[in-house]
Amino acid sequence: MAPDIPPDEALTFGWVDWLIIVAYMAMLIGIGWYHSRRQTTLKEYFLAGKHMRWLPIGLSLMAALNSGIDYLTQPSAFLKFGLVILLANASWLILYPYAFFVTMPLYRRLDVYSAYEYLENRFHVAVRCLAAVIFIAWRLGWMATALYVPCLAFHTATGGRMPLKPTIVILGAVATVYTMLGGVKAVIWTEVIQFGVMFGGLLLTLIIILVKVPIDLSGLTAAMFQKGAEAAAAGPASGFVSQVVELFREPVTWYGVLIATVVGRLTGYTSDQVMVQRFQTSRTIRDVRQGFLITAISDIVWMTTLAFVGVTLYLFFKGQSLPDWVARNTDYQFPYFMSKVFPPGATGPVIAAIVAASLSAIASAINSQSTVVVVDFYNRLVLRRKRPIESPDPIEQRTQLRLSRMAAVAAGVAGTLLACQLDRLGKQLPQPPRE
Repeated sequence: MAPDIPPDEALTFGWVDWLIIVAYMAMLIGIGWYHSRRQTTLKEYFLAGKHMRWLPIGLSLMAALNSGIDYLTQPSAFLKFGLVILLANASWLILYPYAFFVTMPLYRRLDVYSAYEYLENRFHVAVRCLAAVIFIAWRLGWMATALYVPCLAFHTATGGRMPLKPTIVILGAVATVYTMLGGVKAVIWTEVIQFGVMFGGLLLTLIIILVKVPIDLSGLTAAMFQKGAEAAAAGPASGFVSQVVELFREPVTWYGVLIATVVGRLTGYTSDQVMVQRFQTSRTIRDVRQGFLITAISDIVWMTTLAFVGVTLYLFFKGQSLPDWVARNTDYQFPYFMSKVFPPGATGPVIAAIVAASLSAIASAINSQSTVVVVDFYNRLVLRRKRPIESPDPIEQRTQLRLSRMAAVAAGVAGTLLACQLDRLGKQLPQPPRE
């Protein structure tokens, strides 16, 4: 049953907001249909014919590697842990040179469709297939989470008026349809648009904050360097032994953030099919390197700005009595803030930005999984080819394209169904009290 929230606490949508969201999703499907007429080979469908330039690659990769979860969790992470979370941005000082000099030249030289082709050359076909299975399982779970979390937050914040499972199904279906139709080229160009929508929604949020929330410079500076609720809970320490004990009690430390981010991203930028496939769609390795620089810069701006939103949430709600369902889960503070501050007509663009961030991540996951299914399983195990041949006969081309689209639909359906079942896993998030 949908949670019941008093009207003055609920996030509401007007007809303009709904029109913006519906028009946006219809445009995405239209882009997929447009590119579907140009897909005649696997090289076009999975690698965009290797015709992409640096700017769309960089913008699309940034959109693909982030999701609507960031809108909720990054401000929430600041409220919990403080400004230490921004040290994740320093990971790019290691990640960019690594990708620039190691992974990009490696995969360009191998000229692969799938990241896991290399594993057969280096080890054995069984290792290749195992890695492909692990990737599909991981991406399915990640895709389900990227669908579920934003939908859950807004389902709760609207008092159930934005139904959870139908919303998940609609977003999953939209991403599946335009990805299935247009292949990676449609995914890249929709992600370029989604990049603009994501940052446009973030800019609108900042404008509303600056206009609606009274912020003085001294208060802002003090808020930026407050420890965060969970970090402050450890309490002050005096003496060497007490300080060492407190260090291990800290929920997040600067070196922990840096190490976790570097290790996590290094593995992704080495073996994640989403990343490797983007590398292979470019005309030249120079385009890849320039595009990746755009990804790095935009990611830093994205995460830093969302952390600033967390600062403003802290200032806005400081001293206020929050409803229990918000106080117990800081992920709900941004939707609750929208219900309190955003003027009519402004909710739609920001929700569209969150939807854009989620759809871009989901579409990339669907496309990369279909690539792995066709390249690493169908071509390798059924057709006994290490890689798809460049110029198959027309009948085989149509068969492989049909299979690619079927694999995309299967990945989209599986991820959507899994997202609909996530509420049965783990501890239930706190819900608003019913009257």
